[in-house]
Amino acid sequence: METFGQDIRYALRQLNRTRGFAVVAILTLALGIGANTAIFSIIDSVLLEPLPYPQQDRIVQLKADAASSNYPKGWIREYQRRSRALSSVSAYTSNAEYNVTAAGSAARAFGSAVSTNLFETLEVRPALGRFFSSSEASFGQDDVIVLSNGFWRQQFGADPNVIGHTILLDGVDRQIIGVAPPQVYFPNSETQFWIPIAFKVNDIDDAWAEFNYQAIGRLRDGTTANQAQAELRSLHRSMLTLFPWIMPDDWAANMTVTPLLNSVVGDIRPRLLLLSGAVGLVLLIACANVANLMLARAATRQREMALRSALGADAGRLIRQMLTESAVLAAFSGGLGVMFAAFGVSALKMVLPADTPRLANLALHGDVLLFAIAVSCCTGILSGMAPALQAQQTDLQGGLRTNASSVLGTAQRFRLSRLLVVGQIALAVVVLTAAGVMLRSLYRLANTDPGFRTEQTLTAQISLDRAACAKKNACSSFFQSLLERTQLLPGVESAALVDRLPLTGFDSWFVFDAEGHPRNPRQLAMQGSGRIVSSSYFELMGIHLLHGRLLDSGDASGSSRAVVINDAAARQLWPNQEALGKYLEHVADEPSPTVIDKNSALTVVGVVGGTHHASLDEDAGWEIYQPLTPRNQKPVMNILLRSRLGSADLAANLRNLVAQMNPTVPVTKVRTLQSVVTSSTANSRSLTMLLVAFGSLALLVGSIGVYSLISYTVSWRTREIGLRLAIGANRLQIVRLVLGQSVGLALAGSALGVAAASATTRLISRFLFETSPLDPLTYLLVPLLFCLVSLVAAWLPALRAAGVDPMVALRTE
Repeated sequence: METFGQDIRYALRQLNRTRGFAVVAILTLALGIGANTAIFSIIDSVLLEPLPYPQQDRIVQLKADAASSNYPKGWIREYQRRSRALSSVSAYTSNAEYNVTAAGSAARAFGSAVSTNLFETLEVRPALGRFFSSSEASFGQDDVIVLSNGFWRQQFGADPNVIGHTILLDGVDRQIIGVAPPQVYFPNSETQFWIPIAFKVNDIDDAWAEFNYQAIGRLRDGTTANQAQAELRSLHRSMLTLFPWIMPDDWAANMTVTPLLNSVVGDIRPRLLLLSGAVGLVLLIACANVANLMLARAATRQREMALRSALGADAGRLIRQMLTESAVLAAFSGGLGVMFAAFGVSALKMVLPADTPRLANLALHGDVLLFAIAVSCCTGILSGMAPALQAQQTDLQGGLRTNASSVLGTAQRFRLSRLLVVGQIALAVVVLTAAGVMLRSLYRLANTDPGFRTEQTLTAQISLDRAACAKKNACSSFFQSLLERTQLLPGVESAALVDRLPLTGFDSWFVFDAEGHPRNPRQLAMQGSGRIVSSSYFELMGIHLLHGRLLDSGDASGSSRAVVINDAAARQLWPNQEALGKYLEHVADEPSPTVIDKNSALTVVGVVGGTHHASLDEDAGWEIYQPLTPRNQKPVMNILLRSRLGSADLAANLRNLVAQMNPTVPVTKVRTLQSVVTSSTANSRSLTMLLVAFGSLALLVGSIGVYSLISYTVSWRTREIGLRLAIGANRLQIVRLVLGQSVGLALAGSALGVAAASATTRLISRFLFETSPLDPLTYLLVPLLFCLVSLVAAWLPALRAAGVDPMVALRTE
């Protein structure tokens, strides 16, 4: 410990003497450590942090198949009764928006309808009051609500006497019976309250008609997810017989049981692993760079190492001294890196999409700080190992005869340094190539034609209470009146209504049978993306009519039963036939077969061009447009306004108009249509931005490595350069010599990097849109960029070399 303390004090004195080296080395390592710590904080918060439920590894998600996880509520209730592998099974809906009315005004809030035993399945206790009782699963006794802890604090100021108060939810008074504990947000962090799923006792179809519910369960002690999955599949056939109608044999035939955490995380895991791999390479580059700096610095200390050896220091003592200096550097770098990581976490919260799972948990937790300490220790060892090993190989006689200006053994002295710089460039090429390919993919995605116009269009969501549509004409009349009055607002050129905006991640499925496509009772009905629109929607959005006619004001009564489909549906449903006049029979929610009745079926009156409704990287699919009529009225519609007015003024005018019509109707999600399209690429954009940032960091660190090596090489070759100038070399030749060395390093590193990138970029092919992982333009530009950067990095050392005075350089050492 005494010698260790001496080594630390000596290391601090050495770093104080060479402050420029210390600052560059510490900053370089701190950037690498900070970036890795920030990315690990995401991995920790999203993938590793346990869910806030006891024995969370025993809570599982029940999925109907790989593509869907929705069941009718009766199906889930029956599993609860029959399952032996699961101690509890609960249903829930994805978050839905509700009008929450208080003090005469309404706001939108997210809530989930859940089985009364949900909190029993999660094994959590209320912070206040109680959770649902089994009796509240009956229709008419379900007018209760449980608040999330955050919603309770936000809306009620954490009032402990809130139990028993009522809250107006979508026009229905619900009594507050409980408040959930902190950190309990199910199914996700947006959930602000829960209401019970209720059953209508005398309505047989009620339990089976709506396929809107997902399911979780808790494994019994001693059972596994595989056993539960096998049991559910064995029950499948008998469960199908419980439906009031014939169900297809293959519906929900391949049910899966997976840990709830995997379901919560979703498909973000591959993205995080990609980012962690990229930032890990950046840290390796930083370590190689610092090792190179220490090697160059060790070359100037050759006499010191030789003298220490001559005085009796063994190889282990010299290695320990060099590693101690490296460890001190890593300690300072680790502390600064944690500070960088704190800023990085704040930046990540802004860069990552708002729907990133568990984003609210993102922070520098204790295990993240332990990770930073571990990374700092590893970087200290990695960056100090090469200089330490070289230090113990010192030639005593040669080392005692030479000093920093020696020319002896220059080529061999810097061989390892050159290899490290080539390695840095190769790793940086890999990271920057991956970023370049992703950037090309994002460019193509962002420039994909969505199939509709976006300029000068403002959108807003207008939400009536769900109970408002109980009257036959209430909702449709309100929205028709709103549409007419918005067209009279100053500056509004046109207005339209649609129930589901494109590219928002929300869609409604239209389940149907089509004329000429009979199916037997054991087959599923066809389905497409269904939209309810006003007749002005197509013109405002610039959706082109290909055949027939568009919807018009005469269709708003519903008597014409007109429907418009897109060209993809027309081609695939009736190839080589005329789609106009064909019939579609809406099968509603239950997939029972129907016979097309031409008196009640929908008639295709027009065919339009397709739009990207789900996402820009997915084909349009089948699209079915229905007019807004009393029969299919919706409580929530999106209004689109095309205007040359500024968005703020237009939004204010719209809010005033809605307030005049009904002050309790909230106007939310006010944004431009272009921002909707831009937001749809948020996942790809955030991943690309982070890769570009890491690629830029790798480029910066690599250029520092080139500069450091060339600068130290020039310092060591001062006498050689003086000799060259003395025997006739001109200064331009000296510049070319130094720059040529730099470009040679860049070319060697780029060649290795391109070879490695061609193998590794295939791993990101799943994230690419219409772009090859071997994109030729990217593979050409990245090496050229590194050559250019290497030239810039070597320019100052080259000028310094060309400015050497031969007389000074040849003066005796």
